[in-house]
Amino acid sequence: MNAPDHELIREAVAVDHGEIENEKTLDRYADHLDHFAVYLSSAHQRSFYTAQRKHVLMFMKHLAARGGSTPDERRVACEWCQQRGYPDGRKGPGWSASYRKSYLSAIRFLYKHFAYEVDLPDHDPSAYVTSPKVAIERAFTPSKAEVKRFLAVEGRPRDRLLGHWMFYAPSRRETFANAKWNDIDLEDRTWRVVGKGGKVDEFDLHPLLVRELRLYRRWQLREAVRNEALRYALSDPESAFVLLTRTGKRVHPNTIGKMVKWRAVRAGVAVMDAPGTRDVPGGQTSKLSPHALRRAWAHIALNDEGVPIDVVSEVLNHADISTTRRHYAPTKPERARNAITEMKL
Repeated sequence: MNAPDHELIREAVAVDHGEIENEKTLDRYADHLDHFAVYLSSAHQRSFYTAQRKHVLMFMKHLAARGGSTPDERRVACEWCQQRGYPDGRKGPGWSASYRKSYLSAIRFLYKHFAYEVDLPDHDPSAYVTSPKVAIERAFTPSKAEVKRFLAVEGRPRDRLLGHWMFYAPSRRETFANAKWNDIDLEDRTWRVVGKGGKVDEFDLHPLLVRELRLYRRWQLREAVRNEALRYALSDPESAFVLLTRTGKRVHPNTIGKMVKWRAVRAGVAVMDAPGTRDVPGGQTSKLSPHALRRAWAHIALNDEGVPIDVVSEVLNHADISTTRRHYAPTKPERARNAITEMKL
């Protein structure tokens, strides 16, 4: 990659005409643009200034091509790919449609910078390039019966609380790991949550969840009497996390995911063999995950309880209701049929 292209990437990210703001997204765009710049230079002797629409199209096909030990010829000329051993996507040859779509978004982000800056040419080779079509794959979502079985199974106080908490307050995994007791008001039945992107939200707590939190709190305080590390952590509001280890440390988000799977295996929910996998008791794991419980809440709320999708989207704290519709709460066909046949004036 030549120096001018490198500086343009840094400038575009720093100025952020796309108003992305999210640091992780900007970092990803910078990585994508590094790849694009090296591809243009090594495969076509072009730069951001001289790239044409055909080069963007060839780059997108290059991303979809096979890598590995016998890379497709469209990958061979790219020095970025050469230096990294011609990497492939997670699910097979080439990068997935969703990841290629992210690359195209990064390229458009760059050329939006061109459009806004008067000292840069009015140049956008990404114009009219069709975005890759992403096929929505429905991730595993447990049924109402499976959720009931998951919640009812015997277990330790911490994972019993976690199961109820994740279903009745469908937030994201990190928010449970970061929750402190001073975020929760059991009298007002609310939980103050700092969620994705630093957005502050407040959950009203379900009566069953309030009961589980009270039972767990009593157990935790009893444990702290004979556990100095736990007692010390709970004495300071800044270290008094709801989910604490025996050593008084915050439970890691990855451990939360494992706890959910272990409980699901005991409940017999979506169990599958996982021989040779670490942290898998008895060689079995489950498709159930923290996010699967979040999807289950949304699906049950929409299709079984009749909660409007805009309300479901608000509970899940989605910026775009289409995310709720596509990934979390698809409408059952019979609900659509009933809407037609049962219309009344």
